[in-house]
Parts: sequence; C-alpha cells; structure tokens
Amino acid sequence: MKPIALTIKGLHSFREEQTIDFDSLSGAGVFGIFGPTGSGKSSILDAMTLALYGKVERAANNTHGILNHAEDSLTVSFTFALQTNHQTSYKVERVFKRTDEMKVKTALCRFIEIKDEQTVLADKANEVNKRVEELLGLTIDDFTRAVVLPQGKFAEFLSLKGAERRHMLQRLFNLEQYGDRLVKKLRRQAQEANARKNEMLAEQSGLGEASSEAVEQAEQAVEQAEGKLESVRKNRDQIKERFAEHQEIWNVQKEKIVYEAEKKQLEEEEPHVGSMQKRLAEAETAAALKPYADRYLEAVQHEEKAAREEVLAQKDLTERTAFFQQKNEEYEAWRRHKSEKEPELLAEQEQLFRLQEIEIKLREAQQEAERKQAELQQKAENLQSVMKELETVTDRLSRGQNRQTELKQQLKTLQVTTDERKSCQQAAEMALRIRQTEEQLGKEKKRIDALNLVLQKMNEEKNTFVQKAEAEENKIIQAYEAVQAVYHMVCETERSLTRTADQAKQRQNTLHTQREKARMAALTKELSEKLIAGKPCPVCGSTDHDPSASAHGTYEPDRNVEAEIKQTEDLLSEAATLSQEILSAKITLEEQSARFLEQCPFLKSIQAPTLEAAASYENQPVQEAFHAAKIEWKQIKQDILSVKTRMTQMIGTYQESLKKAEQLNERMSFEKREADRIGSMIAELQSSMDSQQKMFHEAFEGQSLDEAEKWQQAIEEKDRAAEECEKRIERSIAFLSEHESQKDQLRESSYQLEREKLEIHYAAERTKGVIADYKQELGDYVKEDSIQSKLRSVQQDLKCLKEKEQSLYEELQTAQMMLNQAKSRASASEHTLKEAEERLKKAEADWLEHAKSTRFVRADEVERSLIPADELEKIKGSIDQFLDKCKQNAANLKRVSDKLAGRSLSESEWNETVTSLKEADEAFGTAMEEKGAAAKALAVIRDHHKRFNEIEAELKKWQTHIDRLDKLQAVFKGNTFVEFLAEEQLESVARDASARLGVLTRQRYAIEVDSEGGFVMRDDANGGVKRPVSSLSGGETFLTSLSLALALSAQIQLRGEYPLQFFFLDEGFGTLDQDLLDTVVTALEKLQSDNLSVGVISHVQELRARLPKKLIVHPAEPSGRGTRVTLEMM
Repeated sequence: MKPIALTIKGLHSFREEQTIDFDSLSGAGVFGIFGPTGSGKSSILDAMTLALYGKVERAANNTHGILNHAEDSLTVSFTFALQTNHQTSYKVERVFKRTDEMKVKTALCRFIEIKDEQTVLADKANEVNKRVEELLGLTIDDFTRAVVLPQGKFAEFLSLKGAERRHMLQRLFNLEQYGDRLVKKLRRQAQEANARKNEMLAEQSGLGEASSEAVEQAEQAVEQAEGKLESVRKNRDQIKERFAEHQEIWNVQKEKIVYEAEKKQLEEEEPHVGSMQKRLAEAETAAALKPYADRYLEAVQHEEKAAREEVLAQKDLTERTAFFQQKNEEYEAWRRHKSEKEPELLAEQEQLFRLQEIEIKLREAQQEAERKQAELQQKAENLQSVMKELETVTDRLSRGQNRQTELKQQLKTLQVTTDERKSCQQAAEMALRIRQTEEQLGKEKKRIDALNLVLQKMNEEKNTFVQKAEAEENKIIQAYEAVQAVYHMVCETERSLTRTADQAKQRQNTLHTQREKARMAALTKELSEKLIAGKPCPVCGSTDHDPSASAHGTYEPDRNVEAEIKQTEDLLSEAATLSQEILSAKITLEEQSARFLEQCPFLKSIQAPTLEAAASYENQPVQEAFHAAKIEWKQIKQDILSVKTRMTQMIGTYQESLKKAEQLNERMSFEKREADRIGSMIAELQSSMDSQQKMFHEAFEGQSLDEAEKWQQAIEEKDRAAEECEKRIERSIAFLSEHESQKDQLRESSYQLEREKLEIHYAAERTKGVIADYKQELGDYVKEDSIQSKLRSVQQDLKCLKEKEQSLYEELQTAQMMLNQAKSRASASEHTLKEAEERLKKAEADWLEHAKSTRFVRADEVERSLIPADELEKIKGSIDQFLDKCKQNAANLKRVSDKLAGRSLSESEWNETVTSLKEADEAFGTAMEEKGAAAKALAVIRDHHKRFNEIEAELKKWQTHIDRLDKLQAVFKGNTFVEFLAEEQLESVARDASARLGVLTRQRYAIEVDSEGGFVMRDDANGGVKRPVSSLSGGETFLTSLSLALALSAQIQLRGEYPLQFFFLDEGFGTLDQDLLDTVVTALEKLQSDNLSVGVISHVQELRARLPKKLIVHPAEPSGRGTRVTLEMM
C-alpha cells in the first residue's frame, strides 16, 4: 500500500482545501512533517483514518468536534495504490455536514477504483467501510498500531496481551484462512462424506436379493418361459390360417345379403325419380326466360318511380324561388342601416381608447408612489436594526477583551516545572508497571480458578455420556430381540402365503375342468338341434336321433364359475407380487441384522427369542385365508419400519455418546496441562511484583502507589487545563478579530442606509406630481361612467352591426344555393322520365317475343317456376346418384357370386372357428406375459447385482476419505494451527526487530518472545538478563516500539498479497538525547533501499535539519486563515 495524495478541508484547524503530494515526499525513503505545537500536524493522520474508516481515534465518539468552528462542511480525500504484478489505484472521498456545535453527519461517501477511468465501487458509508477493510485486511485498530501511529498509539503493540496480539497478527498476515474457515471447510466435507456414505448404505440395503445364485435362477426361468411361448405360437399360427379362410367366406356371404336388399330398395324408389326429372325440365325453361321477365318488370317499376319524382321536383322549385326573394330583401335593408350607424360608433371608440391609456398611466403612477412609500418605511426599519446590532457587537467586543486578559493570567498559574514533571513521571511509570503486574496476576488466578471449574464440569459431563451409552446398550439389546422376532414373523407369513397359493392353484384347476365339461355339453346340444330326421349325423353317421337331446333349448355358461375363475387368477397374481415383496423384506432384515452386529459387537451373544408359530390358514377358504395373510403382512411391514428406525436411532445415540465421552477425555488432558502452565506463570508474576514493589519504596520513601498515581493525575489535570486555556486564548483572538470587522461593517451599513432613504424620498415626491397631471387631463369623465364599460358597449354595438350583416349575407347565399339545386333536380327528373318510358317499350317487346313459344303468359309466372340453385343441384345429384347406385348394385352382385364360387359356411361353424382363435390368442398372451415377467425379473436382479458390487467399491473409497478428514479435524481443532502460525510470524517479527534495536542501542538490547506470546527485553549489556517491557524508560520504550513497528511494516502483506510501502510515526523523538536521535535518523535514512517510506511527525529542529524532504505545516492565523502545508526539499 503506497499513499499518493491526501486532500483536507474543514478538519480541525484546516479551513481552506490543502493537498499533500506523497509521491514527491516519499521519493527519498524517509521524510518529515514539521510545524509548531498545535499547527495541525497530527490532523494529517486524522484525515487519513477519517477518509479510510470514517473515524478520528482521538475524537469523542470518533467524529465529535472534528469540524472547524468557522466551517459548515468537512471534506477529506485519500488516494493510494496497491502493488502486485501491476499497480491499482483507489480513492476514498468523504464529506461531512454540521448538525450542531459538536456533531457532524455524512453527506457524501465514495470508494473509487482508478484505472483507465474511475469506477465507483461503493457509495454508502457502511459499504465503503466494509470494502476498505476487505481490501486492506486491517481494522482501524490494526491500522493505527502497525501503519499509521498517532499520538498515544505508538507503544500499544508492544504492551498488547498475548491473545490480543495473536488476533491482530492473524488479521495483518491473513491467517484467518487457516483457522475457522479451514475448520468449517473440513467439517462441511466430513458431513458431506458421511451423508454420501449413508446414502449408499441405504441404497445397498434397498436392493434386496442380488446374489449370483439369484441371477442363475432368473435365467433358468426365462429359458422355460421362452420354450412354452414357442409351442403356443405354433398352435396359434395353424388356427389363424383356418380362421382366415373361414373369415373370407363368412364376410362375402354377409356382403351378398346386403346387396340383394339394396336392389329391392332401388326398385321401390324408381317412380319418385321420374317425377323429379319432369320438374327439373320445367325449371330449366323458366331459368332461360328469367332475364327477359326481370328486365320487363324492372322497367315498369322504374317508369312509375320517375313519374313520381318529376312531380315532387316541380313543387320544390316553386317553394325555393319564393324563399330566395324574401332573404334578398332583408339583406339589402340591413346594409342601409349599417352605413348610417357605423361612422358615429367608430369616432366614439377612438376617443375612449385615448382616455383608457391615460387611466392606465395614472394607476401605474399611483402604484409606484405606494412602492416608494413602502421602501422608505423598510429603509427606516433596517437603519434602526443596524444601529441596534452595532450596539450589541460593541458590548460583546468589550466583554471578549476582558475575558482574554483573565485567561492569560490563569495560564500562568497552571505551569509545571521540568524537575517536578520528571520525578512524577518516573513514579507513575513504576506504579503503572506494578499495577499491570498485579492486574495480570489477578487475571491468571481467575483463569486457573475458572479452569478448575471447567475441568470439574467436563468430568461430570463425561460421566453423564458414559451412563447414557450404558443405558442405550440395554435398549439396543431389547430392540435387536424385536428385530429377530419380526424376522421370524416374516418367515412364518411367507410359508402361510405359499400354502394359500397352492390351494388357490388346485381350486383353479378344478374350475377349469368344470368349465370345459360345460362347454362340451353346450356344443353337443348345439349339434343335436341341427340334426334332421332321416339324415345321417355328421359325427356318428346314424340316421336315428334322440329328440330329448334338444328338449331343453340353448345352454348358457355358469356365470358364478367364470367369476370364481377370475377371482382365483387375480388372487394368484397378487400372491406372486406379495411373495416377492416378502422375500425382499426378508433379505433386507438379514442384511440389517448383519450391519447391527457389525456396529454393536455385544449383540453377538444375544440369542433369538423362541416365539409361538404364526396362525395357520389351512382350514379357511382360500379367499379368506389370503385376505388374513394380507392384513397380517401389512402389520408386519409397519413393525419392520418401526424396529428399523428405532434400532438405527439407538445405535446413533450410543455411538455419539461414546464419541463425546472420548472427546471430553482428550480436552480434559489438554486443560490440565494448561492449568499446570498457568500455575508456573502465577509464581513468576508474584516474584516479579514483589521485586518491583521493593524498588518503588526504595526510590520514593514514604509514598504509596495511590499517591504516585494521584500526583501524576494532578499534573495531567494541570496540563489539560493549560492546554484548554491556550486553545481558548487562540479562539478568543479569532473571536475579537471577527467582532472588530463586524463593527466596521455595521457602521458602513448605517451610512449607506441614510443615503438610500433620502433618494427614495425625492423620487416619491416626483411621482405625486405626475399623478396630479393625469387626474387633471381625465377631468370629470371618469366620475360619470367607467371608460372600460363604455368602450365595451361601443365595441359590442360595432360587432353586432357586422355580425348581423354577415348572418343575413350567409342566409342569402344559402337560399341561392338551394334554388340552384331545385332547378337542377327538376331538369334531371324530366329527362329521367323520358328515358324510363323508352326503356319500358323495348323490354315489353323482348318479353313477348321469347315467351310466345312457351306455356308462360305473364312475366311474374316465371319466378314461381324457378328452383333455387342449391336445390336444383341437389335434384340433379339425386337423379345421378340413383342411376349410379343401380349400376353399382348390379356389378356388386356379380362380383360376390363369382367370389363365393359355390362355397358356404354355417353360423355354428364360424362361431367355433372364432372361439378357437380367441383361446389360442389368450394362451399366447399368457405365455408372452410370463416370458416378459421372467425377463424383467432377470434384468432387475442383474442391475441390482451390478449396482451392489459398485456400491461396495465406492463405500471403501468413502470410508478412507472419511478417516483422513477425521484425522485432519483432530489436527486443526481449537485454532492450534493458526496460533502456531501466528507465533512463528511473531518470532520472525521479533528477530527482525531485535536486529534493528541492536543497531539503535549499540547492541545493548534485544527483543524476545516468551512462552505466552508476550515480549520481554534481553539486556545484553548486563549478561543477557531478561526483564518485562513495562520496566523500560520513555526513550527505551520509543526505540523498542520503533524497531517493532519497522519490522512489522516490512513484513506486512495486506490481504496476503499487497506489500505495505509506508509507515507514519507521530511521537517519541522528544524523549531522545542528541546521540540517540542521530542514530535513529541514520537508521531511518537507510530504509530508502527497503522499498519502505517512513514519515515522521515532530517539532524537533535537529530532526528537521537532517531530513532532505519535509512537509511544513503552517498554523492557523488569528485573521481566520486556516492551516496550510508547503513542501521543502534540500
């Protein structure tokens, strides 16, 4: 991360917009930001954190009081770049508005990516904060501890506790990916793997019988079914050939009967067809005469209509001529009246227009006079307000000058001597170290007490899980016995169902035999009915026939037998399905029992209970026995589901209890080791605290720790009061200057208002004179009547004259047009009548000429003889159809006689052939179904066998994967791996910091990491003695913190990929003597080759003289000008 530019406006003492170009400053590796105390140097770092995170660390509530008192808005903009293979720039902009004296609110917030063009990535405060933290991987606390170190934050990383420091390092070095995220990923994969394993186990158990023996049995069943099918097919083919021959004869015989009936019907329809032919001929003659008759009738109607229209046209012409003469007389009379009246009205209108203009000017002058009077009143009120405000400002200025004198006197009483401050600081530091050690000792004692309570609770929890596992073991034994009992019931049900199926097959054979006997009896009766006395029997050849054989009429099959056969077939089909279902359930129970024995070895010693035999159905009818077996199987299926679910849940609970007990045992071992370590730490802390207390009492005899702290607090209170007093004096300077300026402005405003008031008075007097002149010119005319109303009256009279003339003219034109139209209609109707008469004569001659050779005398008779076109076509079609049918019937009768060729077939012979074919088809269908069922069963068993072997192989792979995931979860449990990485990173930072500290202290001090992740100092000048960092002096603390900060900044990779290329420091150089200051600056100057820029903020002049590039901060001025920045280079 490399800063490019920072823009500030309205923050603290910055009023005008100031921009800092970090590209120019950071070129030399190290640069300084210098300025007197209170000039606004630290505000530059505040602006950086405000732009990135929306917060100022040292401000109340992070934003209270940050806006300059003389401004209403605050703007910060920070541009920076992230460097990997290529550089990407980003800009954060924020604008705040004032809400009251202390508070501000966000008015604008944007996070922009800068490439070829700018792209806004976020435009809301929360979104911008989130995107900045995601991009940098640092919170504001991390940023102010490791990157930008404002006042009061420099030594904070050095004194952080072990756990808090590790968490900070995890964020700085992006170690979270090896902690919770990695553990969650492992846990999710383990859950998915176990779920997949359970799915495959469930699928495997649901496959049923899938052994190699089952495959062989299914293949044999298919071969048997194929042999039976081939035999049935040959028999059916022979019967089909005989059926085809008989079907042809039977169909031709039925066809001949139909054609003979059709011939008889055609002979009956022949007279009706003759009458239709006669009517058709008459209609055709009428159709030929129709055009001449239509023209004659139309001409008669046209001539009558033309005569009526000619009479009407002559009457309308007479009326239109009289109306035109009337309108012409009215128009000429009004024209004479208008020429007399119009000149008088126009003259009067012109006079009124001139008076109206004078009236308008009079009103405008009156309004202007009123405005001038109002302005004069307003100026007087403004002058009075300004004089009152001038008096207020003068009084406030006097009180402000008195208060400034009081503050200067108060400041003198709050100063503290250098010796007193130094002694107090030493006492406070030693007291603070003792308090910190005492506080840490108390925390560790609380930790070991809490740890003992946790161990006790964990032991109780472990015993609970062990007892729970023992209780579940007894429940599992009972449930396993229930599984065995259900398996025995399934076997008994299977045997009972087999016996019932055998009985049903026996009953089926009996019913088939009975039905065959009945069918033979029916055939015998049918044959006896067809025997003729004296003729030989077609079966035995005898001529003597027993008449009693056909005495009982036609035989009908027994419907009860047929229904029972259908019920038996349905029962056997359902029994086969149920038997397969029971076999599958039996195999599933065997597999589940084996899996339960594998999961719970203690079940191997359990013997299956001896149960009473299931109820037998041998003495019951087949239907009742089968119905009872179905009901019993339905209950058993519910029992299978119940015991399987209960057994699975119990085993899961049992294994989970054992696993949790084992996990608790491992955690207890770890916590006991942790308790031993904390006990050793408590002993060391107690010894260290005793030593520190002894040193304090030797250095400050008769003084307690509380008194040292109160002494320090008293000096701090004086310093805060003095600082507040200085700020108030500084604000008073601007306040007094501002009120002096206001006083001068108010005086000038009063003089200006006096001048403007006099000018308005003179203008108002001039306007009054103009008003008097206008009134004199109008005279008494206005009093008599309103000019406007009189003018409207004259204009209305002129308008009426013109409108009346125009109206009469338009009426005259309308009458002229109507007269012309009437003349045209009269002429046209006369011409039309002559044409109609001639047309009638010609049409009458044509009709008489063509009708003289027909029976038609009058023209209207033709229409009554016509037939509609669709009906005409229908009659023609009927006649043609009748003739075609006669021809077709004769041809069909000849064709069927030739096809029969003397052959014939009786109805009984035909029915016997149909029955034989039906029985053959049914036998073939049954054989096909048996073969299809066998083939389908074979395919299912083969698929199940193949899938069973595939699942077995996959289960071995998944179990290996699950074992590996369990080992990894054990390794990464409790964030131990992340803590290990953080400790390793901390060791690396400590080694780098020790090397830098050795250079700064001439190899006197080194930094090490203790067993708890805290820092300790190794004093190599005193034989390598180790002591806590809290015992360091102010200068030593600065050098140690600087070394750590430089080492940390050199190793930070933002989000694990962006190098940190800058570092800011805002305190500490005032605690160094001249030699140490030279050493520190020399070390900082060497950083130029490390691709790291360091910015130091100080007021020390010796440091300013050493650095080649400097940003000079000029303090705000009493005149109101804000802080300014300038760049200096050697």
